[in-house]
Amino acid sequence: MKHRLLAVLAVFAMFTAMDANAQASQNINVQATVNPTCVITGSGTDLEFNFGVVDVTGGSNSFENASFTWRCSNGTAVEIELDAGDNADSNPASARKLVNDVDPDTPIDYLLCQDEACTTPWGDGTTAADIAATGTGMSALNAQTVVIWGTLFGASAQDANPGTYQETVVLSLNIIP
Repeated sequence: MKHRLLAVLAVFAMFTAMDANAQASQNINVQATVNPTCVITGSGTDLEFNFGVVDVTGGSNSFENASFTWRCSNGTAVEIELDAGDNADSNPASARKLVNDVDPDTPIDYLLCQDEACTTPWGDGTTAADIAATGTGMSALNAQTVVIWGTLFGASAQDANPGTYQETVVLSLNIIP
């Protein structure tokens, strides 16, 4: 019985020694997630778009432009949109309105456009075209520049009261799912 117990212990010790010397492996699953992300360079500061002093005697149109840069993660589909603005009765497809706080009943009509000739007005997501684009990456080298062109209709300014006319329009980069 003693020999049998010693034999069992010897076999057990042999398997224990083999297990201690055996190699074990396990997979390490490594992962990272990149969410679709977009930024407007200079976010937090307003984009200035100023038609300046308007000559109301001749009814001539005034022109202005401003640009912004944007970046989106590579392959991210995005729609670049301007909203309708904060003045009632603005229709981005035909005429937006600059309003004087003293006399809001005499607005000055203008358009914000995607081209210098102002043949493609900026939309508000529903009434006219927006720009659909795809991001090329978030590095500063991948920044894309968009120019917003504007035409102020001089004829609509001829009956305007003296003062400052304004409107706030929100620029958005909307990620398309």
